[in-house]
Order: sequence, then structure tokens, then C-alpha cells
Amino acid sequence: MKNQLRAIGDFWRQEYGRFVGMTAIAFLVLTVLAYIAGRLFPDIPVTVMSYFNDMIDSSGIVQEDGSFSVLALLGSNVRAMVLSALYGFIPFLYLPALSLGLNAAIIGMLAAMMQGQWLLFAAGILPHGIFELPALVLSLAAGLCLCQNINHYIRKNEKGVMKPLMLNLLRVICLLVLPLLVVAAVMECYVTPQVMQLFM
Repeated sequence: MKNQLRAIGDFWRQEYGRFVGMTAIAFLVLTVLAYIAGRLFPDIPVTVMSYFNDMIDSSGIVQEDGSFSVLALLGSNVRAMVLSALYGFIPFLYLPALSLGLNAAIIGMLAAMMQGQWLLFAAGILPHGIFELPALVLSLAAGLCLCQNINHYIRKNEKGVMKPLMLNLLRVICLLVLPLLVVAAVMECYVTPQVMQLFM
């Protein structure tokens, strides 16, 4: 395990950390822009959140009593994060950026809808978000890193580049993203609702 974590550290310093930083900054900027857009055009957040709620309802995450299923939520998040990374296999399009924009828009629009209810908003986001948002940034950064390296591989046709890259990205997903998602799913199902009740 120590060797695997050391390998992630080396990968982070050499290349991956740059993508994580850019992704985090872009996510923050897009969230703020979505919030501003939501305040200027109040109909947009309603439409976006209606779409998001429909997506949640059709995912099987919500149980009959209105609570979340930990396993269903975890499975949904894992699929979303892995797909965000795998989108990087499509060269030149940087498709993980679409997922980045969508998730930032949802948070920004939700914040715009809950203007004046900041404590309730924080209670609904932070308990699980402190684990889920880093996992999201890490997986999106993995997809962007993968896409850029595939673009470079296609242009330069360099041999021996993709195998170590894929191994490093697999380490990131398995050793960083997945543990964060497990904790986030448990927090979202059992802790976040309790914290929200304090401010409702």
C-alpha cells in the first residue's frame, strides 16, 4: 500500500496535480457563474433542479420512505465518477469538462434557489460534500489528464506512455476516489438529513 501511495504522490507531482488544481479552480468559477445566472434568471434554477430531481427519482436511490439507499447512492456515484474519467478516452473533445460544468451548475443553481437559507444550504451540502466534491474533482481531473495524454499520443505516437498513465489513474480511482465515495454515501444517507433537520 505504501508503494502505491508513493506512486500516486510521484504522479501527482509530475503531472496529475496540475489537472486537479485546474479542475478545482474551474469548478469553483463555474459554480459562482451558475449562482449569478440563477439570481439573474430565476426560471433557470427551477428548470435545472427539476431535471436533477427527475434524475434522482429515476435512479432508484430514493427508497419508499423517502430516505436514500447507501448502496444505490454509492453505485450511482461510482458510475458517474468512473464515466467522468473514461470520457477522457475520446480524444480532442475533453468531454469530462461537460460533467464538470453540469455538476457546478447544479450546485450554483441550488445556491441561487436557496438565497437567504445559507445554513440550510450548507447543511445539505457540506456533511457529505467534503468527501464527494474532492472525489468529483479527482475523477474529472483524471479524465482531463487522460484526454490530454491521448491527444499527445495521437499527435506524437510516443510508445510506452499509456500503460503507466493508466496504472496511475487506476490507483487514483481505487485508492482515492472510491474511499471518498464510500464515506460520502454513508454521510449523505445518515448524517446530512440529520444536520438539515437542525435548520428546517
